[in-house]
Amino acid sequence: MSRKKPFFSSLPTIPLLILAGFFFSTNATAWTLDYYVVQDQAEPLQIQEEGQNHRGIITDVLYKALEGTSHQVRIHTYPFNRMLAELTESQKQNWVTYGSPLWGGMQAANLSSLPLFEVEHSILSNANNVLPYDNPDDLDGKIAVLLFGFDYPGLDAKIHKGVVSEVRVKNYDAAFRVVDRLKGTGGFVEMDIRLKYHLKRLGFTPDDYNLRKISNLIPNYSIHLAYSPGIDPEIQRFLNMRLAQLVENNEISMIVDKYQ
Repeated sequence: MSRKKPFFSSLPTIPLLILAGFFFSTNATAWTLDYYVVQDQAEPLQIQEEGQNHRGIITDVLYKALEGTSHQVRIHTYPFNRMLAELTESQKQNWVTYGSPLWGGMQAANLSSLPLFEVEHSILSNANNVLPYDNPDDLDGKIAVLLFGFDYPGLDAKIHKGVVSEVRVKNYDAAFRVVDRLKGTGGFVEMDIRLKYHLKRLGFTPDDYNLRKISNLIPNYSIHLAYSPGIDPEIQRFLNMRLAQLVENNEISMIVDKYQ
């Protein structure tokens, strides 16, 4: 079975000699970059344990980009809404987190030149009370379980019109408990990669929960590194060049695969 090429595989390559020259010249003066992590809501993009043992797709990519340099990362871990406030207050400083063009705010203000990977969304319901879904109208009159603070392009419009009700929860464990009580009248809407990660973490199998793709409601979109609007241009240029090298070497795809 052939392996699909990454959706950004057709992007132009950057000569490695040019990249190497930039790498060593930028590394001559070490800098410290503030890295913002969402607490308990971003796995497997960002994984942490009470502010320690940081890992996950975004974290691993960032550390891989800085590998072999003397540059430093200073990590800040906050609940989602607090993190957004911190990003806004410190937008003239040198920080990085993750974002997407569809999100708005600081997580879309200044994105990496290349995407890291693409995400799709699913709706999760209990396997004993499966929520039917083929098109967006199937959610009319139903309940969407969502994480506090997050935006859901496409679904938000239905919620604002009152066509779909919402129940907000703090974490994935709570979301699964709410879904169990809904008995087919609603489901948990989230990134497919996050749902599968937490199902595996909690020891559930495909016999316990049903996932339906909802790309016709929430379009697939790309995840990028998100830089502060006021970041030092040399730092941003360096990280963009390093990301290009990681894409070329297929290293980002390997990081993503590790968490699936």
